[in-house]
Amino acid sequence: MDESPGIGRLNIAFVVTDLADQRIGGISKVATEVAANLVAQGHRVVAYVLRREGMAEWATYRGIEVRTIAPFASLNPDYPVQGFSGRAWRQVLADADRERWDVVQGFNLNDLALPKVAGALKAKGVAVIHGSFETLGMDVGAKWREFRSLPSLQLLAQILYEGWLKIAYEKRMVGCADAIITEDANTRAALATMGVPAPRMHLVPSGIDVAEVEAAQRADLVHLRRGSGPLIGYLGRVDPRKGVQYLISAMAEVVKRHPDVVLFLAGGSRQGYERSIRSHIAQLGLEEHVHLLGRIPGSLYPYYKGADLVVIPSLSEGIPITLGEAMAAQVPAVITRLPGVIPFVEPSDLVHWCDIADVPSLTQAILAGLDDSQRNERVEAAYNFILGYTWDAVARRYARVFESVRQGQTP
Repeated sequence: MDESPGIGRLNIAFVVTDLADQRIGGISKVATEVAANLVAQGHRVVAYVLRREGMAEWATYRGIEVRTIAPFASLNPDYPVQGFSGRAWRQVLADADRERWDVVQGFNLNDLALPKVAGALKAKGVAVIHGSFETLGMDVGAKWREFRSLPSLQLLAQILYEGWLKIAYEKRMVGCADAIITEDANTRAALATMGVPAPRMHLVPSGIDVAEVEAAQRADLVHLRRGSGPLIGYLGRVDPRKGVQYLISAMAEVVKRHPDVVLFLAGGSRQGYERSIRSHIAQLGLEEHVHLLGRIPGSLYPYYKGADLVVIPSLSEGIPITLGEAMAAQVPAVITRLPGVIPFVEPSDLVHWCDIADVPSLTQAILAGLDDSQRNERVEAAYNFILGYTWDAVARRYARVFESVRQGQTP
């Protein structure tokens, strides 16, 4: 049972497209780890997820009860969040009387349909929580910066679609929740501009599997290296808002100082964006220096350890899980000056910083990371810093938020 004072066993429903073992993605990882640790603390968690190929209709994963939403026709079958949200939240409401939920929570765009059921759930005494790890406005802004660098009709369509979602859904989505959990100050500030009162927002940074990262064996990536040259890793989704385009452009400059440098991209892509990246790699003549590994089955931790430097060139997000995982793997990290990350990293010299969407700045940060004479001291300090963040502690903070809402302590 959760040792936090005054918190009994909670009956919780999560709505999230995927759990972490099915897909690579920060939201999936957060939902999975928080849910599994809540279960370990004595709570019950039921996750409503999209049924992917090979999944059973009902299953249990790490103690989480998994209920799947049947596949349906969609223009974006890899991430059909709009159709999934409506189906999942209708099922949560249909199950409410039988399951007697104490708390329900969705994550990001999985809550598009939440306004349609929030009132009915609240009438049943259910606390309604929204997890916001980035607003649509933040994401649209990031994609627009990417479009200016690498225009495509596909990316423009995404911008227009998400702009429409922002107008049609977002304010109602955040407004119908009893409380909102976010992991960084930048998203909290964006929510405040949308009229969300400060007492309804709860800042809970995500956790890290420090022990699991430590236990992971280093991946044998010798086949990717060029002689004794350095190996740079990008671990995550190959997506416009992740800034991969700028990283590829920076590599064209990095190879001038390190002719044998290699970059690997470990992660799947959405809506064919990988094709655009491959085209850009070819245009710069970097085929021998950049390798796309695609989605990695299983743990990514060995790949962190196999890299000499990890780069996180994101245009817009909260606190990337990849940052903490790189710290736990004791690999130096380059990261853009994301507003939510700047106040999180203390002291600031634990990482190598660069400006957002700025190829020269990113290039200099990568070179600084590769040529760092204080590498060992820096990664040791970063490792000691990240030891203060565990998923168990994060889950307990979630439970305290849930209980405060149930007790009417959040306006």
